[in-house]
Amino acid sequence: MVKAEGEKLKKHGFTLIELLVVIAIIAILAAILFPVFAQAKQAAKKTAALSNLKQNATAVIMYNSDSDDSFAQSAYCLGTPNGYVIPGSGCQVYSAYDAIIPYTKNKDIFLDQADPKAIPWKTLLTPLGLSNVTSGGQGNAIEFASTGLNFGLFEDPAVGPRLDGNDLVVNAGSISLPSDTGMFYTARYVKAGETNKDVPTDFTGRDGVYGPRYRIPTGPFSSVNFAGTARFSDSMIINFVDGHAKSYKGKASLGGLAPDIYATDGSSLPTYNLPYDVNGIPEVKAEGRT
Repeated sequence: MVKAEGEKLKKHGFTLIELLVVIAIIAILAAILFPVFAQAKQAAKKTAALSNLKQNATAVIMYNSDSDDSFAQSAYCLGTPNGYVIPGSGCQVYSAYDAIIPYTKNKDIFLDQADPKAIPWKTLLTPLGLSNVTSGGQGNAIEFASTGLNFGLFEDPAVGPRLDGNDLVVNAGSISLPSDTGMFYTARYVKAGETNKDVPTDFTGRDGVYGPRYRIPTGPFSSVNFAGTARFSDSMIINFVDGHAKSYKGKASLGGLAPDIYATDGSSLPTYNLPYDVNGIPEVKAEGRT
């Protein structure tokens, strides 16, 4: 009788084969579910970034309404001739980020969780002999950003005289295609001499001089240093002058042509070249040199 009970108890144990089957099932479920969890996490980050850029667009519109309908300058120096950003001058740089902060009430609106230090604003200025403003001493000085800005729209005199002589601040009322004109976008900082892998290797341009500039920037502070980039499973987010924000695939095509600011024959080219080039204004000026 005892032996029979012992044999009965043994029948409730797992065999090696059964254990291996259970482990295999768990491994298969994990292989299926982990990518789903990762995708859900990316989707959550994407939603947060989209919300931030939508709020950013609203803040820009509010700034414009208080500033004679004019966009903020991308950057200018306090105390230099014409506000030019002159490396080594020791000046404080006041950027479009700083101009918009009073309307966002939060500098973190320029960040996204996927890459919160993509643009190390404060530390990139220091080696250039520049510093960032303290935004009125309110503790809102920009240190990092995940979004770049359209240098063609947020004109300056910021980085010095342009080759086309067009250094004037842009008026929002002059934008004929507000729903197609980008403002802020997911971006990262590309140092001088660093290769931007998002730019095609055959990106040479018409003259062989300005063509490679987005791929390997030669200077430390211009539109090409703040290149657009795809995050969130190869997606990037852009907001527009009319206030909407939208997600695009990294190599999507945006509509709109504009005169090439580096050409002398009046020829036109695509205004934007995703993901790296989101600078320019449709029907007005393009800077990508594709």
